[in-house]
This record gives sequence, structure tokens and C-alpha cells, in this order.
Amino acid sequence: MRSCLALTLVFFVACGSDDQIAREDLVPRDRTPVAAPPVELTGVEHEIRMAGSVEEGFRFDPPEITVRAGDTVRWINTTGFPHNVAFYMDSVPRGAGTVLDGLMPAEGKLGPMIGRIMSQMGESFKIDFVNVPAGRYRYFSVPQEARGMVGTLIVEAQPVPGS
Repeated sequence: MRSCLALTLVFFVACGSDDQIAREDLVPRDRTPVAAPPVELTGVEHEIRMAGSVEEGFRFDPPEITVRAGDTVRWINTTGFPHNVAFYMDSVPRGAGTVLDGLMPAEGKLGPMIGRIMSQMGESFKIDFVNVPAGRYRYFSVPQEARGMVGTLIVEAQPVPGS
């Protein structure tokens, strides 16, 4: 009887509203959100190509890139196969999940920190990295993750004016 009751409780907790679960997942329970200092756009844009083929596998090119807070990152589909940009929720810096999710284009978004699918060659997706904490942001392409399409974005803080 106790195991049945525990199983029922787990079921009801797991079946909570999607909105509530999504928001809670954006900030892992063992991390306290930390606000990033406000920054402005720098005007610098970095490109990451979604490259590869069925035969050789798919990849982000470059697989790791370092940007400054305030820079823009544009991912470009160069294959014509379905790709997107999705951030691993458990690997973003403290306080970054909700901010990053809000910076991602809303149109066609698949979920929290999961961008739209792009299937056309030349299609792109961009994020202006303003007001996100410095740190490592690991990401992947949902349709191609099993084929090794993962990347890392390192965001450095903007230099303090006058220093």
C-alpha cells in the first residue's frame, strides 16, 4: 500500500503544469540565481555554422567559441538538414537559464532554451548575449545530438569602463 501511495504521489508531482516544470527547470534547485550586470550590445557578431553530412556526421563549426557579454551569436544552417540550438539546462551558469530563454527568438521555439528547427540551407538563428552571466554554455542540436552535434559557448564579462 505504501509503495502504491508513493508511486501515486510521484505521478501527480511529475504531471504538474508544464509551465511550472519549465520555469523550475531553468534554474537548477542547487543553484541560487545571480543577476548579471547590465550590458549593451557590442556590435560584434560571431557565426557558427551548422555543418556536416549524413556520411561524416553533423557538427557546429567552430565547436567551441568565446564571446563577450553583449556580443551576438548567429548559427547558420549550411546543410539543409534539420538543426536547432538547444542549451543543456544543467550546464548553464547560475541565473542564466531564465535570462537566456528570454533572449532566444520566441517564434517556433520548442521549449525552454530550445530554439526552432531550421531545415533550409542558409536559415539562421541569433541570440544577443546581453545580461547573461559569464561562463560556459553547452548546447546541442536536438535532431542531430545523437550524431555528436554539440558545442560550447564561453561568455566573458564585458570589461569595466576605465579599467
